[in-house]
Amino acid sequence: MNLQIVAALMILPAVAGCQGSSADDTVPMKTATYYMQNLQEARDTAQRCKLLDEQKLRTLSVGDYQEWQISNEGVNCQTALSVSEAASVRELVLKQGKSSAPVAAPKVSAPPPSSAVPALRERSDQKISSSRTYAPV
Repeated sequence: MNLQIVAALMILPAVAGCQGSSADDTVPMKTATYYMQNLQEARDTAQRCKLLDEQKLRTLSVGDYQEWQISNEGVNCQTALSVSEAASVRELVLKQGKSSAPVAAPKVSAPPPSSAVPALRERSDQKISSSRTYAPV
């Protein structure tokens, strides 16, 4: 009986360790809305993730790298990068809009005179007779 208890105590930690509870699984998933409301955190995370992504790409196998990309940490990195890049573009557009002087709308002029528009000519002078036959030469 002691042998069974010892065997169970040795196997139990091994089985519990195979449940796949890695450090990536403990990272909470954050949404784009969260990062938009916490823009500085998104920028900090994006900066850290650029370095982390390069490091993971160099050190992990292709399969492990793909697995990391779909982990909570990998998804958070992609979300933070997307939100911080979108915020940067938005700020750039707003800055350009403020720095440029308002442009007056182009003046709409009257339509061109009818003489400027080529008229369709009637082809009454070019009647095709059924007696004429055109054949390749």
